[in-house]
Amino acid sequence: MNINKILKALLLFLIVLFSQLQFQSLKAEDKNNLDDEELPAIDPFAGGVGNTNQGSAETTGQTSQGSGLLNNMRLVGTILGEKKKIAIFSSPDGGAFKFEESEAITDSITLVDVFNEVVIVQDESKNEFEVYMNNIIKPSGG
Repeated sequence: MNINKILKALLLFLIVLFSQLQFQSLKAEDKNNLDDEELPAIDPFAGGVGNTNQGSAETTGQTSQGSGLLNNMRLVGTILGEKKKIAIFSSPDGGAFKFEESEAITDSITLVDVFNEVVIVQDESKNEFEVYMNNIIKPSGG
């Protein structure tokens, strides 16, 4: 009976020792160091994304008039519901603005229609323009 108690104590000691070694290995794992992580080559929050598309757009006959027509705002999203259609514009300082159909975007520009990838705006002289999400603005064909 004395040997049975010794074996139980030895078994308990080995279990505690084994569990301590397991927890010790968990503590010794490599810790993530932000300095060692690879960073993206392109900053996704950098401005001027629309400027890279302007050159290619002008060669195809499209014009990018974002600065004059929409006060440097660009189309970043559309929401199409059963009763409402909403266009979401982003300003250069990072603010987001939502406009419904027939709502004034600026003093001289009104949102006429909202589609999946493009919105139609109208200026004060009734000229309509198509505004795309890649910051391309071109006169509407009709």
